[in-house]
Amino acid sequence: MRTLLLKSVTVATMLSLAVAGPALAQCSLSGDMAYEMTTDPMLPAYQYTLTVMWDMDSPYGLSHLDLVVDLPGGTCGCEAFDEAIFFDAIAGSSDGEGGCSVDYAANLECSGDPSIPGVDGILFKFEPMEGMGCEPGPVGTGIFVFYSDLAPVPVDEEFAALVDKAGLQSCTGSLTGVFPGMACDPVPTESSTFDGIKSFYR
Repeated sequence: MRTLLLKSVTVATMLSLAVAGPALAQCSLSGDMAYEMTTDPMLPAYQYTLTVMWDMDSPYGLSHLDLVVDLPGGTCGCEAFDEAIFFDAIAGSSDGEGGCSVDYAANLECSGDPSIPGVDGILFKFEPMEGMGCEPGPVGTGIFVFYSDLAPVPVDEEFAALVDKAGLQSCTGSLTGVFPGMACDPVPTESSTFDGIKSFYR
């Protein structure tokens, strides 16, 4: 099995390519993925927990969070992720403004994030659930959970897999830890050049 996340795109490259719309002058976003074996026979073998911290330096609270898992043209189709990854109805929570707690729903998006220009490919979108009476702030910490029967493999720590949005502004960040190993290779080719990868975002 191959590491799921791309090996040939650095944080600096993603910062310049993935978010073509207005970006924050200063922001921070980082995440770490851990795993544990499940004990419930009704669940897949592994529980993956993503912990994310953000500081948008913005008057707007977090709108949603994307975890990019494949660039356009990668050999992992959306069906592969749909079969390998399982979310609960409430996929995560974060602290909210005023000390409340925000619940999140997760969706597998096969055609990028149309609300953030340039963020294409396959991604997991974590979005606050409506009607909860609590909103995430511009600074916060969230914990998101999903399940898979695929064993963990290390992620490439130089890959900028996280993107979040506050108002019309967005921020990219890095991911550390592990991710379910996939039987396909999401990198279009091992010899992809910078110009070739950049062309996916035009």
